[in-house]
Amino acid sequence: MKGTKGMTAKQYLSELQTMKTKIGQLREQRQMYLEMAASTTTAINPVKVQTSRMTDRMGDNVSKAADIEMKIDEEINALFWKQQEIIKQIQSLRNADYMQILFKVYVQGKNIKQASAEMQRSYNYALGIHKKALKAFGEMHRDAL
Repeated sequence: MKGTKGMTAKQYLSELQTMKTKIGQLREQRQMYLEMAASTTTAINPVKVQTSRMTDRMGDNVSKAADIEMKIDEEINALFWKQQEIIKQIQSLRNADYMQILFKVYVQGKNIKQASAEMQRSYNYALGIHKKALKAFGEMHRDAL
């Protein structure tokens, strides 16, 4: 079901995974800057005193890593609140199978096969429930989509 923002229930629920991916990429980027800072060396030759360029590069890389760390913290905070909102919305469906499949797939990031095994249901049953749960979610939370 599409809401006023033009998003389907699946797209809306998938925002959690998008946010998690973004955090992972920021962590990789931070690690890259930390490695670049650690690998920056200064010249040992006492005749060449001009080492400020190397020191600046090290400082710049550490500073960039620190900026990214702050961005990671902001993104983790946003993810936490979005996840709490989505969990509450999923739980409002009041159908245990709908709640389980949507929670497992969109909050825990499992695929339908894994979710069906954990729910002790057949894969085909889980596929059908997933489709019905998305429809019910979209109808109930049209305003969020």
